[in-house]
Amino acid sequence: MSRNRDAAPTGEPLAGPILRFDGVGMRYGRAAEVLRDVNFALAPGSFHFLTGPSGAGKSSLLKLIYLAERPSRGTIELFGRDVEAVAPSDRPFLRRRIGVVFLEF
Repeated sequence: MSRNRDAAPTGEPLAGPILRFDGVGMRYGRAAEVLRDVNFALAPGSFHFLTGPSGAGKSSLLKLIYLAERPSRGTIELFGRDVEAVAPSDRPFLRRRIGVVFLEF
């Protein structure tokens, strides 16, 4: 039995995007949305930069990607799985597949 609960049984690479946002919005509490209608997909093995001015939502987007926050609406798929459908006990297995380096810790 594999310790990686979301590994493909055949060991083949993921066929679809590694990450997909579809109509994602995010807000903190009852405040206005800090992210609105975010849509994108990242292919396996691709390399991307996230840039923008202070307050643009870069950190909020990254928090959604590494499952530190939940979207207020929309769908996020990580490694082919809808993150809202993943049981809380299985989320650490998804997080272990993501590397995050913080500038200030």
